[in-house]
Amino acid sequence: MGAAVSLGGIPEYQSLYYFSKKSTSASTEQFRVQLIACDTAPPADSDKVLVANVIRATCPSLFSAKGERMIPTPSMRDGGTQTIYPVLRTRRRDKHTDIEYDRETLTMYDGGKVSLDWYPKRPVPTIPLSDVSSTSSSITIGASTPPIVVILPGTFSSSREYYIRHLAKSLYTRGPNKCHVVVLNHRGCNRTPLTTPRLHSFDYTGDLQEAVVHLSTLYPCALLAAVGYSLGGNILTKYLGEQGKSCKLSAAITICCPYDVTKLYAKLDKPSLFNKYVLQPSLSGRAKAYVKDHIDVIQGGSRQYDLDGFFASKNVTVMNALLTAPLSGFESCEQYYREASSCAYVPKISTPLLAINSKDDPLVPVDAIPINAFKNNPSTALILVDNGGHLGFLTGVVPKIWYIDPVIQFLSAFL
Repeated sequence: MGAAVSLGGIPEYQSLYYFSKKSTSASTEQFRVQLIACDTAPPADSDKVLVANVIRATCPSLFSAKGERMIPTPSMRDGGTQTIYPVLRTRRRDKHTDIEYDRETLTMYDGGKVSLDWYPKRPVPTIPLSDVSSTSSSITIGASTPPIVVILPGTFSSSREYYIRHLAKSLYTRGPNKCHVVVLNHRGCNRTPLTTPRLHSFDYTGDLQEAVVHLSTLYPCALLAAVGYSLGGNILTKYLGEQGKSCKLSAAITICCPYDVTKLYAKLDKPSLFNKYVLQPSLSGRAKAYVKDHIDVIQGGSRQYDLDGFFASKNVTVMNALLTAPLSGFESCEQYYREASSCAYVPKISTPLLAINSKDDPLVPVDAIPINAFKNNPSTALILVDNGGHLGFLTGVVPKIWYIDPVIQFLSAFL
């Protein structure tokens, strides 16, 4: 779900071996990139774009005559190792990720706060030439602004993640028109203060909505796009469906969006070594640390919660039932999961959307992905690969992130 996973007491050098299936003799045919999309052109009077044709014409990393492949790193041909490895280099800095952010704090309508981490720096606000009545020394009149790409991290994740820093730098150095990147850190994450008893959750799109309005107001001439990871991808998918034709984004990409939150947690609750020793300990531990850091704010509301039960539990579903669901205004965990699921919003999307998922994701089951919805909506396209794990997608003998090129190519078609 985007959180950095610990290895649950299993030494790192053992974990990569322990969870590997060692399928090194597999044919490269199984690694073909699968494009699932609508091939029926929208009506001539529609403003929708047939995204499948855009991908075929402008994204050679996803579609070519020879058939594109995502061949996983030889030692990482299963979802477990693809998921674990990025965690081992979460804080690593190299030529791909040696960046510093320029932070802006944004206050929401309810008093909550999110932080916007800009790379390379926050642009100077602009106003169109047609509106010069509110000029000031901090506003540039009529200036063109490069495209802005908003990145939404996953659960308890932030701008510090290796893969987010990698994408941010790649988008600026290789992306469309030297685009600026801004990472929306969720409430209470990455030194962002929690000022109201609302935790970041799968269902809430309000912070993204306010951030987009903020950006489009300050930079009315800039084209906007967004990339969402895991929980961030679920929020982005819901937002796109809620906004429909009025959406201010020119394009969007999700990576490992869960779609059906009920099925995600059902898979997480299944008995397996990976769940028992990696996912459950990691996610429950991160949740407890997050709540402990902000316990005064959470307890400051009018409603009381079973925090003793929350801290005693080792099961994420139980913890969601005790705290996340009621804090988000739901009567039960089941209601929270239903309302949070983004699958029903895919048919309502009008903004060009590229969704990237992996068949061996240890968190997101394939049957949670609304494949028929992607087949029937010309504004969307789904890319499925065999071996990418959850937020891994590592390829090459020396592991590198495969989806960087597809993201740049797709966004370049619209920005």
